[in-house]
Amino acid sequence: MDSNASLPAVSPSVPNLVAQAWRLAAKTALPAAPWLALLALAGGFYKWALSTGIGGTMLTLAALVLLFLAGVQASLMIYRAMIPGAKGAFMALMHMNLAIYLAFFFISFFIFFFVGVFGVVMLQLSGLVDLAAEGADQQIQPALSAIMTTPYGWALALVYATGLGGLAFLALRLLLTGAATVKTGHVMVFRTWRWTKGDVLRFGMASLVTHVLPFLVGYALNFGLVQVMGQGEVSLFVTGMTGLALQAPFILAGHGLSVAALEATHPAVDVA
Repeated sequence: MDSNASLPAVSPSVPNLVAQAWRLAAKTALPAAPWLALLALAGGFYKWALSTGIGGTMLTLAALVLLFLAGVQASLMIYRAMIPGAKGAFMALMHMNLAIYLAFFFISFFIFFFVGVFGVVMLQLSGLVDLAAEGADQQIQPALSAIMTTPYGWALALVYATGLGGLAFLALRLLLTGAATVKTGHVMVFRTWRWTKGDVLRFGMASLVTHVLPFLVGYALNFGLVQVMGQGEVSLFVTGMTGLALQAPFILAGHGLSVAALEATHPAVDVA
């Protein structure tokens, strides 16, 4: 059990969380640079393998595994630089990431399966396309665009937004898992769930500055590079690298928010 489960700290303010997250990001930028560079190289290799198809499925899978392992190692070194006396090791953090990815995969599958079924129902009810008619598959995309300005489209958009909101809620409830895993040396996934109770809105507002904004800026910059460099093999590799390199602020500040939130809400965490 958690030895201090009954002694959480006072919930932090959003400005304090954001300020601490970016302070930690700035503090660890230099020690994290080699690992982020390795991650960027793995990203370039994966994009090249996926886009060109050279080497087939096996090479693409190998590149994906390499990208995942590089990401875990980079994350571990970032957390260690942010958390004095961290006990976490590579395997614990890898297991935690795999558990979360699997959880999101299955939950996302069921959410978007339902959204897809609901979309089919809305299309049929709208009368814009007869899904049982011959050639209906070619009319689905235009019909989807057409119904978005109707009540059927509004209902579909609401269901879709609710699904995305549920995934965002889950992500925020699991915000502390990485920092807690590295700090304690134990695989922490849903064991941190109760620690974030009542703080989802606060964490969500902070994440707009530590996650959403830097991610969008990095994505926009890399999108511009892709338009300039084209889709040649060298360009694919380079823009795969820059796609992750430009996300360094997002990665560092995201880790920083996890650590800041853990220290603010559960500073003396210790797992027996």
